[in-house]
Amino acid sequence: MSIKILKEDLKNNSLKNIYVFYGEEEYLKKYYIDKIEETILDDNFKSLNKIVLDGKVEDEKIIEACETMPFFSERKLVVVKNSDRFNSKGSAKSKKNEEEFIKYVENIPKYICLVFYEDTIDKRLKIVKGIKNNGLLVEFQYLKQPELVKWVIKTFKSYKKIIDVNAASYLVSISEPGMTEILNEIEKLVSFLGEREKVEIDDINKVCTKSVKSRVFDLVDAVAEKRISVALKLLNDMIILKEPLPKILLLIARQLRLILQMKVLCNEGLGKNEACAKLNITPYVGSKVYNQAKNFSVEKIKDVIKEAMELDLAIKTGRINDRIAAEILIYKLAE
Repeated sequence: MSIKILKEDLKNNSLKNIYVFYGEEEYLKKYYIDKIEETILDDNFKSLNKIVLDGKVEDEKIIEACETMPFFSERKLVVVKNSDRFNSKGSAKSKKNEEEFIKYVENIPKYICLVFYEDTIDKRLKIVKGIKNNGLLVEFQYLKQPELVKWVIKTFKSYKKIIDVNAASYLVSISEPGMTEILNEIEKLVSFLGEREKVEIDDINKVCTKSVKSRVFDLVDAVAEKRISVALKLLNDMIILKEPLPKILLLIARQLRLILQMKVLCNEGLGKNEACAKLNITPYVGSKVYNQAKNFSVEKIKDVIKEAMELDLAIKTGRINDRIAAEILIYKLAE
């Protein structure tokens, strides 16, 4: 909802005086700061009417930046990055200072557009509530797979390249979830294609770097097909790439939960495409999960998820080596 309001603000050139951008999708945070800049600042005077402050800056610095009048412009943009002031640790200021800053925010000059660019925020904090009443909090989460596929197709089109839905779904499925990381893979493919117009899955396999999540997907595939040696090799490859074993175990457990959800939905009578829509995954990923689900019973998946939780606890309490735990989980799933 907040992104929709932001889009309306941009469309109507009625931007608020203060925004807080937060969340894991860095690409969209940067994209919308650029859009704000394009909307309110004249190209000829951008450098004079945009101030960027980075890190844990003092309130006085922010106020000073806001109090400087715009130059040959109706508005001025102040961006404060990674201030860490909107979570409990970063907001360890005196109550008096916090109250004073909240009061300033409530009466910020009308010509200012102040944008905070953060990773996380604590909505319980008074400063966050104060800004919510006078501006807009905008959370940028990773896009769902179907949205990413549309964006991938559109981005390739901007490079005068063509990719079909199946290949775009495959690219999304093997990549890290962030749009910046996917864009890096797109640019690698565009460079690899040269004059050729259409992107094929074979091109993706030749050029793109698989995410850990995708490698775990392949590992579960191998176990489902009883190819234990392949699964163990995939595990070893991830270890060589210095992927943390607790992360690998977590991703295996997540994949199993996805398989369980698919299994339950299909047992309830939903078709594969309906189940994909419910789970917010692309048809390509859905087909893979659907096929994996055929190889396991609901009881089996639940047992292995429980085993994964017990192994995780054993690792954390030092009762078992993490690599041995991962191998045990693979054998347990293959039984």
